[in-house]
Amino acid sequence: MAYETDSIGTLTERFATLWSELTWAGVPEADIAGIKDHVLDTLAVALVGARTSEADSVIRALTAANGSQAGAAVWGTSDRLPLAQAALANGTSAHARDFDDGGGSGHAGATVIPAALAVAELAGASGRDFLLATIAGYDVGYRSLLAVGGFAVHTGRGWHSSGTMGSLGAAAAAAKVLGLNAEKFANALGIAGSFTGGVWAFIDDGAMTKRLHPGKACETGVDAALLARGGITGPHRIFESQFGGLFTTYNGGVGFREKALDGLGVNLNVASSYLKPYACCRGSHSTIDTVLGLMNSHGLRADNVKRIDITAGQTAHDMISVYPIETVFDAQFSLSYAVSVALVSGQAGLDQFEPPRLKEPQVRSVFDRIFFSVDKSIGLEDGPQLKIELTDGTTIAIPAGNPTLAKGSAVQPMTHAEVVAKAHALIDPINPAWADVLISAVEGLDRAPDVTALLAALKMRD
Repeated sequence: MAYETDSIGTLTERFATLWSELTWAGVPEADIAGIKDHVLDTLAVALVGARTSEADSVIRALTAANGSQAGAAVWGTSDRLPLAQAALANGTSAHARDFDDGGGSGHAGATVIPAALAVAELAGASGRDFLLATIAGYDVGYRSLLAVGGFAVHTGRGWHSSGTMGSLGAAAAAAKVLGLNAEKFANALGIAGSFTGGVWAFIDDGAMTKRLHPGKACETGVDAALLARGGITGPHRIFESQFGGLFTTYNGGVGFREKALDGLGVNLNVASSYLKPYACCRGSHSTIDTVLGLMNSHGLRADNVKRIDITAGQTAHDMISVYPIETVFDAQFSLSYAVSVALVSGQAGLDQFEPPRLKEPQVRSVFDRIFFSVDKSIGLEDGPQLKIELTDGTTIAIPAGNPTLAKGSAVQPMTHAEVVAKAHALIDPINPAWADVLISAVEGLDRAPDVTALLAALKMRD
């Protein structure tokens, strides 16, 4: 089939025209406040992530090959790496514990902010420049994902959207910081689109590639913007080309141009993103919300539950039914585990998943009373269905609802105070003063002449 482009241009050209021209004055105050919360959340999660074995392995591998004293800052360390590889390392840290935000291409902050900040450091960009570029990345990443069918469709085909469409979001952020004109901006998106990738095969054995995908997208996006600035062209019909275009490659030849362009320049897709109150796959969050709600409203407890039946669609089951539970990754991608620790502790923070608690008798007992089955008629965004039998004979049947609308979404937003509290909960065990320094630097970004204070706040502290 042929793909129309209209007289104004292809998708990449439409995105590039808007974002090469949009200024700070065109951004609503609500989006500015919102993106600062997303920046704070991403960076706080990254400082913890930088200390994980996955991120540490990436950092050590890259510094061994490149040295550690030239280029852009590696967050949570005193190291520096070449620009794109710093973005790779920092994107991996941001996603290393799957507690980072969502939206954009999938995991928006981890795929955009490391690219934007690395290039902002190079360019001597202002805090406003960095924030505006971050919004550009969130918007282009989200619209790119809509263009190939949206998260549920893309995931259902086995693609990891943070790795695929994340490259375009990262390229948009880097191109905006560099101030590329519309032509070169579109080239950057085309170059990035030529190197998209990321599949869900990691779910079989908990491979580290899940953590790596956002970082790889950042690396691709930074390189794409730098190459475009240098004069390399990229395909402007990266979505629409009938041979090798993203519609053909990723979605069987079907594209959703109208959805990708809906509200372009009006809705900047900050509010469409979400923050994570729970340290596990977003697919589990509406069920955790429901269980915690029933604990408050119905007195649900680990010791009065006889049996829980969870029914979900095929894609959800594929994503969040990992077993056995041996690592933090396994725990984060097991809905049954998440429900178990929520029932036992009333919480689902990082300490409930790292280390996994399944060897504890009370958690194991609840886990063994949960049965997870598939109903292929249930869509990913329909959310799981719960049937809970209590020891007194009562049965509670309740839909968990759409996980993308769970706590942390625009429908049930986390407040700024809750984002600050999450940052403290993550960073205080490392250094109680560190979170305050980071929070102050992020809150002052719209008045900062450059990103020096923010980078100082990300440097290693004991």
